[in-house]
Amino acid sequence: MKRIMAIRTEDREYAEELAKNLNRREDVIFQILIFTDKNAYDDYKKENRIDVLLCDETLLAECENESNATVVCGLSEINTANDTAVQTNIIFKYQSSDDIMKEIMKRFNASQKTDIKTAGTAVKSNKIYCICSPVGGSFSSTFALALALFLAEKERTLFVSFDPFFTLPGKEKNPAQKDLTDIIFYLNGMQPCLMDFIKGMTIKKGNLECINGVSHWFDLYDLSPENMHDLVENLCKDPAYDSVVFDVGIIGAASMEVLLSAQKIFTPYKESIGSRKKLKEWKRQLTYCGKGDLLDKTMEICVPEDDLLKGDYSFDMLLSGRLGKYIEERGNKIY
Repeated sequence: MKRIMAIRTEDREYAEELAKNLNRREDVIFQILIFTDKNAYDDYKKENRIDVLLCDETLLAECENESNATVVCGLSEINTANDTAVQTNIIFKYQSSDDIMKEIMKRFNASQKTDIKTAGTAVKSNKIYCICSPVGGSFSSTFALALALFLAEKERTLFVSFDPFFTLPGKEKNPAQKDLTDIIFYLNGMQPCLMDFIKGMTIKKGNLECINGVSHWFDLYDLSPENMHDLVENLCKDPAYDSVVFDVGIIGAASMEVLLSAQKIFTPYKESIGSRKKLKEWKRQLTYCGKGDLLDKTMEICVPEDDLLKGDYSFDMLLSGRLGKYIEERGNKIY
């Protein structure tokens, strides 16, 4: 189920056109509902969560006082695009739908950060590391696993792979072994005791526990942002782990839940003109969709080639060569 964006307005024609344009976006994370009748909106909000409410500016004071929405924004016919507008939740209604979505996502992402910080004061919050790169062949998965093994030398660590083609050292993909596919199906079924289910299927190496990627790459399409949010939230709070390392790749809207929750995002690349162009485009697209602030906690790394890891290798070899030295040299400075 997608998050809910409600538009409360007397201008149905405008709302329908805006909803149509927003729904054309491939990255839209909202189901958009239109309410021109106050009673219909009041009835809906009694039984349902609303993540973002857009309303006529004339209704803003009323909606802010009465709504249970996470983010409330007023649609203004006057262009007041400045810092004050952001603080007072005013959005110019006659700009492009892309620009409107950028402004919405800035406010929505800020509200999610506040929720995470608030939760962290009440419960233990595990460190989340995310490895995510637009550059193919940059040893992202190998670096992610090696980092997890390094962290496991001093604390309890979980490694989660979203790469369906990556196999753990000394292992072959075994259809009988539970993997990320089983977790996705479990989340879709809204089953209780998620962490008990996860702990019963991990592959263990000392203080490191590993979850293999999906059985088939197509299973990743069944992973919704809501599923990912539930998974990350459970992993953040579980006392069995101190750190969680996600080998994310780029899998669409769901991966944003990990990026938003991560303390550090590592972006491996190869030293080449092509890699630099991809990194530049990656940054542009993050900024374009209103998530440019993720770059503040992103570290670009040029992972060294390690001859020890070019063929079959074992867990013990991961930290024995150039890659292990590279990770160890950075040590507590970045982890």
